[in-house]
Amino acid sequence: MTEINIGAIINFYKELPSLGILITSQFKSSLFSNFSRFVIYPLVIMEKITYNLILKNGKEYAFEVDIDRPDHTEKTNNEIHAFWTKLDYHQCSNCPLQILSHTHCPVALDIEEIARKFEDIASIEQANVWVHSKNRSYFKNCDVQEALKSLFGLSMASGCCPILSRLKPLVYFHLPFASQDETLHHLVGMYLIKQYLIHREGKTDPDWDLKGIEKLYEELETVNVHLMERLRNASKKDANANAFYIFVTLTSLIVMNIKTMLGVFEPIVRKGL
Repeated sequence: MTEINIGAIINFYKELPSLGILITSQFKSSLFSNFSRFVIYPLVIMEKITYNLILKNGKEYAFEVDIDRPDHTEKTNNEIHAFWTKLDYHQCSNCPLQILSHTHCPVALDIEEIARKFEDIASIEQANVWVHSKNRSYFKNCDVQEALKSLFGLSMASGCCPILSRLKPLVYFHLPFASQDETLHHLVGMYLIKQYLIHREGKTDPDWDLKGIEKLYEELETVNVHLMERLRNASKKDANANAFYIFVTLTSLIVMNIKTMLGVFEPIVRKGL
């Protein structure tokens, strides 16, 4: 917990009478009995996020994602999983993992259960979807592929993939069913917060030009293409593959023209701040 210098605040108010400013006993009592207002507490972050889907035929599915789950590599190396989760099955060309230490792709394991349950479901089937987090809940009636796109993104970014896990800061502020503009706002906002903190430390130069985002998304594009091949072979119908295709398309758009896309926010930010 980080604290503001309470003593300095108290001394400041003690000096006010000498400046001709009257401090009432009521104000003084309120000030000194509410120090907690001057304390900056750590962020209260969500730990688990639950997706509940109910299809038109009445089938229900529930998925709980622990966004701070530990790495279970040692355990999964000795378990039996679907063939398409093997590390060397369409392994990403930029993957730094070695099969000697990782028999399975961590991302594939994270989405294995989701893919298995939706392998026979069409992408355009409608569903009522509830998403519950620590601070709020969301609801949307949408097709299955839109719900899965959001669930896939959450599961993959919160896992142990050396590349996709770089998106983990976004997971703590997960916004289900996010549009392209909302995703971009979320991504760039979080990235610029990190650059400000780097600037404040003064050890390295911040990346105000967003070159780091472009480089990261080029890496993500490679990962997504290989994951798409895994999912195609994991499903009989198209819900999984189409959901992931939408996810891949958004990544490609950001890689191609992130600075142009940011232009949509110009008329909004000119109104204030």
